[in-house]
Amino acid sequence: MQLIGEYPVALDDKGRMRLPTALLRQLSASQAENGEGASYEFVVNRGFEKCLTLYPKPVWDGIAAKLGRLNRFNDRNRAFIRSFYLGAYPISTDSADRILLQKHLMDYAGLVKEAVLVAMDDRIEIWSPQEHARIASQDVSDFADLANHVMGGGIDGVGDIEM
Repeated sequence: MQLIGEYPVALDDKGRMRLPTALLRQLSASQAENGEGASYEFVVNRGFEKCLTLYPKPVWDGIAAKLGRLNRFNDRNRAFIRSFYLGAYPISTDSADRILLQKHLMDYAGLVKEAVLVAMDDRIEIWSPQEHARIASQDVSDFADLANHVMGGGIDGVGDIEM
């Protein structure tokens, strides 16, 4: 699954947002076996930054399986597992392709009336417009340095990823 795109969306007073059709089309291949009109299943959780992360259920299941193999007698593993699961909720789209976000998760991400969905590979980040603008305004030279560090190889990079 490779999801891409940025999508501004509105939130209603109850915390519901409609997932954009262009994004749902990208998810449709993985949901095809559920038939026409079936709902999409996700798990929503706090992101590592001040955003929420929306995981398609198969992606979440893969992550949960990896976490299940961690040694829970190790205090750092236990702390990570606890922090990762903190705030996670299963959600499904309704008949209007909307999802309902819990209030405490909306508060965590600073979501009020609008959000920006950022599709990233196999998951979707949900940002407040203000936080999204802040991360999107990253200095181009900072991004170039980061790209060199992560993708450039050599002493500091991985070296085996070709673009």
